[in-house]
This record gives sequence, structure tokens and C-alpha cells, in this order.
Amino acid sequence: MPQLCHRLHQATILALLTLSASCSQASLPNEAMKMLGTAEKIVRPVGSSKPPSACVLVDPFTKAVDKAMTAASMAQSAQSQQDWDFVISQWIGAIGAMQAVPLNSPKRVFAQKKVAEYLKNLEVAQQKASRLNSPLPFTSFNHQILDEQLLLYLSYVAALGPPDVLIVGSSRALQGVDPQQLQQVLASLGKGSLKIFNFGVNGATAQFVDFQLRQLLSLEQLPRLILWADGVRAFNSGRIDKTYKSVINSQGYKRLMVGVRPQLPKGDAQNTNECEAIPKTTTANNQPQEMLPSTVATDSIGTFPQWRLTRISYNNLESPLPSTAHRLILTQLSGQTPQRLTLVQGITGYSSFAIDANGFLPVDSSFAPKTYFQKHPRVAGIYDADYQPFSFSGQQAIALNSIKAFTSKQQIPLVVVNLPVTQEYLDTWRSRRQQQFQKLMQQKASEEFIFIDIARQWLTRNDYFADPSHLNRYGAAAVSRQLATESKIPWPRDNTDFVHGS
Repeated sequence: MPQLCHRLHQATILALLTLSASCSQASLPNEAMKMLGTAEKIVRPVGSSKPPSACVLVDPFTKAVDKAMTAASMAQSAQSQQDWDFVISQWIGAIGAMQAVPLNSPKRVFAQKKVAEYLKNLEVAQQKASRLNSPLPFTSFNHQILDEQLLLYLSYVAALGPPDVLIVGSSRALQGVDPQQLQQVLASLGKGSLKIFNFGVNGATAQFVDFQLRQLLSLEQLPRLILWADGVRAFNSGRIDKTYKSVINSQGYKRLMVGVRPQLPKGDAQNTNECEAIPKTTTANNQPQEMLPSTVATDSIGTFPQWRLTRISYNNLESPLPSTAHRLILTQLSGQTPQRLTLVQGITGYSSFAIDANGFLPVDSSFAPKTYFQKHPRVAGIYDADYQPFSFSGQQAIALNSIKAFTSKQQIPLVVVNLPVTQEYLDTWRSRRQQQFQKLMQQKASEEFIFIDIARQWLTRNDYFADPSHLNRYGAAAVSRQLATESKIPWPRDNTDFVHGS
């Protein structure tokens, strides 16, 4: 009889593995769904529907299969954001449990293959969830990335409090400064565990940043240091500021002007289930073992390997990695900020799903002039709408002065960074404007802000760029490393309470 039960258990596991692999994100036929239901009854004890009073010992492999089966089954009928959240949580649980299969277990090699498979299913589930257009909890500002970045920032503040450092600017900042890289390098230099968020928005100008800092965010939501990363275009008053005009004509702006500030709903407190447990020390045998709950207090992390997905540190990477699959790893829980689960490869346009938990948009593609200009026209600076007509006097200059006065009053250090561009970008016309900009900013910087000019830092490092004037994630990592070691930047010393204007 025990042998029969063992065979039945093995058959059930095999059926569940097959179903979770082949049908996880597609429609299951009725026969398969019936089989899933039967398998559930075999694996789970029949009895009271009430939860057990104590945690039950669960083999990590069995737990992983059970969660994968639940995720695959739920994915067939998932429609709402809540449905897909549940599917995603089950895949994450399946990955964590499967990774917990011990090194000396005969199931280990197979389990690692299942981890890779579950990662793919997780990515599909996340993509499907991202396509759902959940209504914004506030009125739109007529700018998708602004809406999404604001939503993320408010959620970040609700979870962690205001960041110590806030990065602002256009798409050049959005994909040109990596907060997590900056955090890691600063921590390694003994600067402490600083919270850093990238609130870059494509099309942002000085006028937009002025609106962002003085009107959109409350004083309580402001950081302790502002890193404004951009370039000449953001300060050109000669061109039409389409981004700013679109925002001030939005219903969100009109509500803001009458005192209705964007905010998130309070929501109900949600507690995690403490009884989803796996053995404290997982082994290949079936001997009774001490149990620990799946959610562990922070001070016990060192003794229990709770797993989560994270992206690899790129401190030492100089060239693109071969594939997305190789960039996903499991690592022990560390750090204070949420981590993104996937990376972006060769994206076109902007996607809120591509933006990570710290507001950064990592772009994989590298700038290759020969192939790039076969697909995109080569526009000389004199014909570039961002540079023609051109003037450093006007609305953008007024906005810069407004930002300087505001940050000075709030006692928030302001650092303006002139981000790198390629040699292909700096033709005679743009080079002349760059020189004018550098001279102007150096003059103004002596007053109320710090100016760091790295525009010509990597003129020939095309592998650091996604296009002639936008950095990719390797360039963003390099910029972040350099800024972390910049002695002129007054990085906040610690995370003690701070009151603006005090």
C-alpha cells in the first residue's frame, strides 16, 4: 500500500508539472482542468475547509509544484488586476520554493530547470497584468509617463517614505541615471543606505521640473537632495514647450490648481499568511524538521534564506549580456528598496512596465551609427527642432530661477548634471550651443546650485548609448558610479528625520 501511494504521488506530481509547463498561460481544455481538479484532491488532504491551527511540514518541491499548478489554473480565467496579482504571487512562490530544493537532493537538477521555466511563466503573467488599464486614482495630466511615474512615486513614498535623493529631468534622466547603482556605490563608499528615486519624464523641461517640484509634490513628499540630470534642450526657451503646455491644459492640473492634490487611496491592511512554511534546513530525506514561516522578521534574515527575484548588479559589466534569461537570478533578500523582476531588451517608445521600482528605465540597445542611421534620419543641429529657434532667455530661464529660489528656501541642495552625448550628436551647431550652455550654467552655479558637466565624457563610447543623445543602462550605470564619487555633491549623511526649511 505505501508503494502504491508513492507511485500515485509521483504520477500526480508529473501530471502537475506537465500541466503547469504546457498550459500555464494558455486555455486549458476541459479534460485537463478536470485532471487538475482531481490532482488537487489527491495532493491536498480531504477534510475541514478551515485552516489548520499549526503550520504543516511541506517539502519545497511539492510546495513549488502546488503553487505552479494554482498559478497555471488561475491564469486560464484571470481577467482583473487582482486576478493577475494572485497568479504572479503564486509563480513567485513556486520559484522560491523550487529554488529551496537542497543541493544534496536528487531533485535539485530538475528543480533548477523548473525555476527557469517558472521565471518565463512569471514574465508572461507580468506582461499580461501590465496590459490591463487600471483606472488612475487621480485625474490624468495628459501625459502617460508622468501619470505612471507619479503613481509609482506616491506608492514608493507610501512604502518607504520620501527618497533622500530625487532624480528629475527628461527621458535623458529617465534612462540615464540608475538609482540602484547609485545606492550601491554610495553604500560601498560609506555614505549609508540612501533611498534614491528617478522621477524622470520624457519631454521634461525647466518649466516642467519647476511645476513638478513646486506644485505637483507636497513639501512632505520632497527629497533631501535633487539631482537634475539633462542637457541643453531642457533649457532652450526658443522652442515650443509641448510637454508643459499639455500638462497645464489637463484636467489633473486644473484640479491641482484648486487644491485637489493627487493621492492614493488608503486601502485596507493586508496581512500575509504565516503558515506557508518550508523546512528551516531542507534535506533530501523525509525526517521531521523544524519549521519556519514563509514571512520572517528582518532580524532573522541572516539565518533563513528567504528568496526573491532581483536583477544583477552591473558595476563591472562593459558589454551587453546575451539574453534576458541570463539576467534573471535568485538572490537572498537584501537592501531596502523593491526590485524589478524583468529587464527590457530593445524597447521602442516608453512602457510603464519597463520602468523599475525606483523609477528608472533600463534600455538594453547599444548605439551603432551605421545601422541606426539606416532606420533614422540624420538631423543636423541647425535643423533640429529642439535647437531651432534657440534662446537661453525666456520661460525656461525664469523656471530655472524659480527652482533655485524654491530649493534654497527649502534648504534642499540642487545639483544640475549635463549628461553625456556622442560625437555623432555634437556637430558644429550643437557644440556651439553646448559651450554657451556650459558657460551659462557655470556662472549661475556659483549662486545657488552645483553644476557638473560630463557631456563630453564618453564621446566615442557608443556602447554606453541607446541613440546619439540617450544613454543605455550600461551608460546609466557608469554615470551613477561617477556621480557617487563626485566630491562636489553634498550627499545626505544618514536617514534621520529631516524637515524641509527647518
